[in-house]
Amino acid sequence: MRNIILIGFMGTGKSAVSEKLAEKLGARLIDTDQEIEKESGMTISDIFKNYGEEYFRVLETGLLEKLSGTNDLVISCGGGIALREANRKLLDRLGFVVLLTAKVDTIMERLRGDETRPLIKGGNKDTIRVLMDERRKYYNAAAMCCVETDGLTVDEVSELILRREEGLC
Repeated sequence: MRNIILIGFMGTGKSAVSEKLAEKLGARLIDTDQEIEKESGMTISDIFKNYGEEYFRVLETGLLEKLSGTNDLVISCGGGIALREANRKLLDRLGFVVLLTAKVDTIMERLRGDETRPLIKGGNKDTIRVLMDERRKYYNAAAMCCVETDGLTVDEVSELILRREEGLC
């Protein structure tokens, strides 16, 4: 099985959907943020606070390089992984890249009370909208297909991804 890689803005469902896909496929699940936290011994928030966003992006690139050449993975990527051109190239080589999207209101609802997101701490709809608009071109450049997650269950999103990966949609 070739790898299935989920990208997109925070709150679009990457974590939940990747867990369901890995379960359905019997594949190993890699969450890039969790892997970076494990390898660095720091939370993402601490990495951002102590070393900055660019350092974190370098760690993402290093992780993608390590994953190159592996198969049978479902990879859930952090929301900004597609910002770097090097990462977009690595994602393309790693497997089937799916962009998950959601409306701003959906994202606000899903992230309500989550204080672990350094780029939107204390944010509002405008903060989220601006970040989404800034990232859209990078997500689109990296993705092989797009799935809108608004109003869909995790199972429904998973099935859509599997059908598109098989070329049925």
